[in-house]
Amino acid sequence: MNLNVIGLNHKTAPLELREKFVFQTDLLTEALIEIKKTFSTEVVILSTCNRTEIYFTSNKVSRIIKWLANYHQISTANLKKHLYHFNNLNAVSHAYAVASGIDSMILGETQILGQIKQASKLAEYAGTQGKILSNLFQKTFETAKKVRTKTHIGASSTTIASCIFRLAKKIFGNIDNTNILFVGAGEMNELCAKYFSDQSPQKIAIANRSIEKAKKLAIKTNAEAILIGDINHKIYQYDIVISCTGSQLPIIGLGLIEKSIKLRKHKPMLLIDLAVPRDIEAEISELDDIFFYTLDNLAEMAQDGIKNRKEAVKDAENIIAKYVNEYNDKLNQKIISPSIKLLTEQFEDFRTKELLKAQKELKLGKPIDDVLNKFSKNLSKKFLHLPTKALNESAAESNHEAMDLIKNIYKLKD
Repeated sequence: MNLNVIGLNHKTAPLELREKFVFQTDLLTEALIEIKKTFSTEVVILSTCNRTEIYFTSNKVSRIIKWLANYHQISTANLKKHLYHFNNLNAVSHAYAVASGIDSMILGETQILGQIKQASKLAEYAGTQGKILSNLFQKTFETAKKVRTKTHIGASSTTIASCIFRLAKKIFGNIDNTNILFVGAGEMNELCAKYFSDQSPQKIAIANRSIEKAKKLAIKTNAEAILIGDINHKIYQYDIVISCTGSQLPIIGLGLIEKSIKLRKHKPMLLIDLAVPRDIEAEISELDDIFFYTLDNLAEMAQDGIKNRKEAVKDAENIIAKYVNEYNDKLNQKIISPSIKLLTEQFEDFRTKELLKAQKELKLGKPIDDVLNKFSKNLSKKFLHLPTKALNESAAESNHEAMDLIKNIYKLKD
């Protein structure tokens, strides 16, 4: 096996660097094909808010790291400071941990499993996921399901939405007096919008480039749908703004929020940027009357929930270790199967030839006991010939490895 994964995540790289390594969705297929063609490897790319990982089946690790650095226009030396690399069974264990939610920014979060499935499916469509990676991710999904059904890793998990809700309660008191704006109608904002809709705020609005997509989410959350361009003259009306789009550049700038503060007469605003790359200019955090949080800030808040689930993490790790061992056993079976087949065929050839000789002698009328005795002796000689030859050669060369191996195979005692 020559399985590798390289990547960076919320543990190894700051947000400022992670956002530079996000693969744009419309360019992901092109990147997959380029890696496969350049390095003759199976490849799957996982690109999320919190991590960018490349799974591949090549020993050209340093060259692929260099490719990744060049692709995102950053120095290889700087990338290596924040990069991790896992090989073979360590790569399998890492994939299982990621999919199970124990390597996530928010422990036990369920989104990552869907994101890995999507990454695997995209690579399959692109023709870059071969048998090795297809098998890896199939086993990854099975293991993640076991972890989530047999442990409490996701029970009472501290979600992004609940973290935001606690912040909002501290700042505004009762949520039913607040207006909330969601910028973007993707999966993350849908989860948050549904959560806040259940808290009965005064008003919810969904802003998106596609008004149809905004309307679909608005129906689910009893909200108003607006075009994303409308936020420039409406954002000041909202107490809480939660943004998560796929934009490569910030869409909420310093000037817009400065203007909003004046129009709000310095009534506080809570701004949440869940996007990577970021949707909200970082300088906004320096303004008075603004409470500004990124995904990383929310993850720090969630750590208290993690402390209460140490036992669940241990249970999850034990399950992962078990299934990594199973993966290794099946891999070893695949490796050894051709040799077992050849050995079986050779012994069967010995048996068939000796059986034919015995049958001929029986037809000639020779006593059955003599024939069976000769048959068993000849068969024994055939089976012992090659092991005996190996032992003699081993003794002549003072090499005890063959002797030890044969003793182990046949359970011989001195």
